[in-house]
Amino acid sequence: MDKAGKLSKQAKNFIVTILLVVFSVLFGLYSSVSLASKNNNALVSINADTAQQKPWQLWRTNEALKISYRASEYDDLIEIKAQAQLTSSLGGFIYFIEDLSNIANWLDNAKSAEIISQISNNENIFITRFKGLWPVAARDMVVHSRYWQNPDLSLEIAVTDAGETIKKTNQAIRMQVLKAHWTIVPTTLGQIDISYLFIVDPAGNIPQWLTKTMTLRSIWTTLDNLSKQLPESKWQQQRRADIEELPVQ
Repeated sequence: MDKAGKLSKQAKNFIVTILLVVFSVLFGLYSSVSLASKNNNALVSINADTAQQKPWQLWRTNEALKISYRASEYDDLIEIKAQAQLTSSLGGFIYFIEDLSNIANWLDNAKSAEIISQISNNENIFITRFKGLWPVAARDMVVHSRYWQNPDLSLEIAVTDAGETIKKTNQAIRMQVLKAHWTIVPTTLGQIDISYLFIVDPAGNIPQWLTKTMTLRSIWTTLDNLSKQLPESKWQQQRRADIEELPVQ
């Protein structure tokens, strides 16, 4: 195997990701991709040519999962849309992604997550740490996450960058969330549709062999893990006082 092939094999196991996202409170959710190397701590500049929204390009889909991407208004970064039809209650979904002790079991390449500040029952600031894989350094991401329920019973999760709330360390490169938003819609009792839009700057000098396709594969792995683990989780038996479920017909 040549050097490029060896690096590609290693890269398949690495994802610079959000949480919710998230996926996050949450997904710490959150995968990102850089289409070219970027200087450490460089500001992301807006590209006027991509300021207008580009059409979505479908990357992969099956009967329950769908991932699309398009050029974003930021140089060298793409916007990703992850969609899934999942078996879960609304409360069970929120409980599951708030269980930060379990995040490494389903969020690809996640090492740990920790609450920094609990603002309210539906709002907090937390940090997600991601493993490094030579030659890519370990990374972390700090986000402010808040969810609410709409009159139609759908949930929304707004995620913004909060990297200034905790000091950077020499052990990890700090990523930046440029855009992240979740929508969770109950379709029938015990079934939900989720849609997650996000753009994350991985920062640092990302090797060009960390390609778009490899990153998208890791996002797919995260969605697949979620679809398998969420229906069987203990949280499906719990109800939340602040979330209204679809009524039993």
